[in-house]
Amino acid sequence: MAEAHAAEKPPVTGRIQRLGGVFGRFGLASLSSAIVSVSHLLVQIFSIHHLQTAAIGTLAFLLVIIQFGYSLSNALVSTPYTIAVNQGEERDARGFDFFFPVNLMLALSQGLICAAIAWMTASPIAALMFGMAGTLSLIRWFGRSNAYAHHAPARAARSDLAYAGTILAGLLIAMRTGADMSAIGGMLVAASLVGLLPFGLAYIKRHFAMAPAHALKNYRPVWKEQSAWTLVGVLSTEATSNSHSYIVTLLAGPTAFAPIAVGMLFFRPVNVCITALTQLERPRMTRAVAKGDHDGAIKSERIFMAALVMLWLATCVVAAIALYFFPGVILKSTLDHRLVMIAVGLCALLSLVQCIQTPMSVMTQARKAFRPLAAQSMRSCVVGVVAVSMLVLGTAPVFSIGGVVLSQLVMMLGIWQLDRQWRRNQRGAS
Repeated sequence: MAEAHAAEKPPVTGRIQRLGGVFGRFGLASLSSAIVSVSHLLVQIFSIHHLQTAAIGTLAFLLVIIQFGYSLSNALVSTPYTIAVNQGEERDARGFDFFFPVNLMLALSQGLICAAIAWMTASPIAALMFGMAGTLSLIRWFGRSNAYAHHAPARAARSDLAYAGTILAGLLIAMRTGADMSAIGGMLVAASLVGLLPFGLAYIKRHFAMAPAHALKNYRPVWKEQSAWTLVGVLSTEATSNSHSYIVTLLAGPTAFAPIAVGMLFFRPVNVCITALTQLERPRMTRAVAKGDHDGAIKSERIFMAALVMLWLATCVVAAIALYFFPGVILKSTLDHRLVMIAVGLCALLSLVQCIQTPMSVMTQARKAFRPLAAQSMRSCVVGVVAVSMLVLGTAPVFSIGGVVLSQLVMMLGIWQLDRQWRRNQRGAS
């Protein structure tokens, strides 16, 4: 019996070790990203209790724009840069310096957009603050991508912790003094500046080391091979996943978007962790595919998906506890609680679909199948925009999230077919 019991131990031990490996692999990136998510969550909770309903919607919309900037950065600079430095090519890292001025131009463009939105909906001071916050956020974001690309996740984690710590300190002060939109924008600016410190002054200087025209000339082959198709995918994906944010704000105004924004904030930690873990796993998958280690790439995809689903389950539990036992912490009387509950439920479903879809999408990018991925994204985009528009015009704006869920399901099934076809081809070739 003792021998039989001993024989049973290795599989259990192996499963525990594998589970520990999952947490060890994603722990640092997940923890630091989760802390950033919590800091953003606290900013929005603070806004719910200290800003007018329209300002709550405006702040949430600006955060959506900044989040969209992260996706643009991933498409135009972060993903191509990561792939370039992880393909095993014998090339000096300085040979990819042209990515940095391109990132600066992208960051300045986002800053102008954020400033324009804040100018129209808030005040000139808020426009200045959010313009700076939008610019600095993308400079910091590419710093994180640069750290992950060169296998230095601790540096990215230090940036996240410094960023979140500054926001928390700002909120502690604001709880005593009060804060408006301008002060919240200033808080984000200060956090981004402090979050840049772990990357050093040399990282900032690389953004100015090359003339923009020369950088764009060197960037042109990357644009033709990867970024153009990735950009189409990102734009259509954004229209798919956040069409309700833009359409509701445009057609019904920031006040109507506020309940949706409150529902979305519960799953902001999942969204941020999805983006951060994507940065961590993309180099791993890219190296595996480049070396022909297809089994290793598939294993990475499965572990990535398992980690995201576990994160989603934990977030659902926290959301349920918060809404059932402590509703007053999140909600206030001026918000329609029924609409918020509907928004939370639909956002949970949407987040689950995204957790399943993302690892397959990253694998498709690692295989450089940008064009078919963009085609799938375009198809789901059409479905999403039509469905969301019809729901906004025909029902309460909160139900527009259902149109996003439908479009994401279309996207997920399309990428699943691409992933399944690739696996069949690899089995046939072996």
